[in-house]
Amino acid sequence: MYSVTPKRQNKLTDLICIACFVCGVGMFAVSIFNTAIPYLTLAAQVAGVLLLTAGIYLYAKFVARTYTYAVQPGGIFDAQGRELYDLVVTETVGKRKQRTVCRIALRDISWTRARPMRASKKNMLPKIEPGEGGQRFVYCADLVPEKVIAVYDTDGNAVVLTFDAPLYEILSQNR
Repeated sequence: MYSVTPKRQNKLTDLICIACFVCGVGMFAVSIFNTAIPYLTLAAQVAGVLLLTAGIYLYAKFVARTYTYAVQPGGIFDAQGRELYDLVVTETVGKRKQRTVCRIALRDISWTRARPMRASKKNMLPKIEPGEGGQRFVYCADLVPEKVIAVYDTDGNAVVLTFDAPLYEILSQNR
């Protein structure tokens, strides 16, 4: 019925990732050229390893992954013979590896909200928290997206998606 792969809204993740790699390599350069203070060499190497690890994590978590949100037939029919639809989130790592990471029947969605991601004193929004006994799942292409869709299901789980206006309309109508 509907499928979208949202583009990244900002380059913050790319810049942080590049900064981690450059600073990590710089720390190793400091440790190689430092001969006067032995503890500074060890500290620079530890900092370099931590920065490179953070850069690899950010690259693997945000830069190399894309998410596709689809509303598609679920293969289940109601009492009137109408086919019920599911919200399906598919994760793609790199160019090849795809897997379905989330599948929620639209009839199981209790409510949806479109809102800015970050709660602050300025916008007076509460944090996106799961309900009783549920978990929070974030399937966004950005580290800090500008606007998100918060989908809550009947089990108390909160699913956070990058904002897309047609997807929000579909999820709001089909409850």
